[in-house]
Amino acid sequence: MRQLLQELQALSWWGRLFGWSRIRRMLLDASTEWESNQTSMARMSAELQVLQNDLMQAQQAVKMAEARAGDLHRDKERLDLELGSSRREVQRLGSELAGLTQVDQQRRAELQNNLTSLAQLKDRIAEERLQEHQARQEELERKQQRLRQTWQNHQVNVSNKIRQIAEKYTLQVVDKFPLKGEPDNVLMLCEQYVVLDAKSPGGEDLANFGTYLKTQAESASKYTKQEGVFGQLFFVVPSNTLESLPQTVFRFIEYTVYVIPVEALEPVILSLVKVEEYMNVKEISPEDRRNIFVILGRFAHLTKRRLQVDQFFANESLSLAAETENRLPEEMRKEVAEIEKSVRLNPPQERTTKEIGLSSLQSQHKKIEKGLRERGVLPESENLASGLNELPLYTPEDTP
Repeated sequence: MRQLLQELQALSWWGRLFGWSRIRRMLLDASTEWESNQTSMARMSAELQVLQNDLMQAQQAVKMAEARAGDLHRDKERLDLELGSSRREVQRLGSELAGLTQVDQQRRAELQNNLTSLAQLKDRIAEERLQEHQARQEELERKQQRLRQTWQNHQVNVSNKIRQIAEKYTLQVVDKFPLKGEPDNVLMLCEQYVVLDAKSPGGEDLANFGTYLKTQAESASKYTKQEGVFGQLFFVVPSNTLESLPQTVFRFIEYTVYVIPVEALEPVILSLVKVEEYMNVKEISPEDRRNIFVILGRFAHLTKRRLQVDQFFANESLSLAAETENRLPEEMRKEVAEIEKSVRLNPPQERTTKEIGLSSLQSQHKKIEKGLRERGVLPESENLASGLNELPLYTPEDTP
């Protein structure tokens, strides 16, 4: 284009007339070059835009790198400070560790010395305890030996004491028991054999002495089952064992066993002598004899009458049970039978040997009678008694 412009400026009139074809060629070349340049410029403009974008990104990256470098620099400064502080702390801890190590070595040495002293003290204490234990064992053995000797002599002492009392009050001592068994001591009182057995524990431990006495009391039935043996037996024990006994009276249906000390032998035997005097019916006054007979007769009549009334109610109950089975519909009978199977009627059991107080029975009877009267169930006692008395107790041929 520059060349074309220069030639056009220098071209004369003749040159324009006869050199136009060459100028046209130059124009075409210039046009082609212009288009090429336009294409190159467009391409270069696109590349320039890309480069500008890359430059902007690079500048942003540089800014971020500079900011990161600033952060890293500040972190480095902070870490340098912390490193310096940590180094100083390590130095301090090293000094403390050296001091603690020295103290620990001293303490270990002291501990070793103390352990040595403790082992020596332990050996000395163990030896002293062994000596004390041996001394206690020897004392305990001597004490048990004295107790065994004392309790071994207990049977002889009881026998001698009983013979002294019998001689003092002119009582008969049975030297050879004529029935089965071998009781220690037997007296003839109330025209019966009174057994007084001497019992003593086998050692110092009295924990099982009460159980031993209970077992002996249960086995004492071998005496009372025989005719002529008094229903009250006595176990004579050392007086220093009474505090350890939970029970001193063992009551059974046919006999009773009493646990007494040696010191109580004389008053007990004297009470039996008194009983022997009262048991002589010939010496009872006629009035007392009449009272005894009246009470026994009333007891006999009451027992028989109660059996008669109980039999009457038993028959009525059986009759009612039979009517229940016969008159109720089948479905009702089945349901009643199921309910009957689930019902439990347990009368109170006698689990203790406590006396049944008459006052408590009377109080309970009054409460029951009051409750029934409030419900209009119980008739007057007089009417009830008169109705029962109308029932014959004996058959005509039995009536005297």
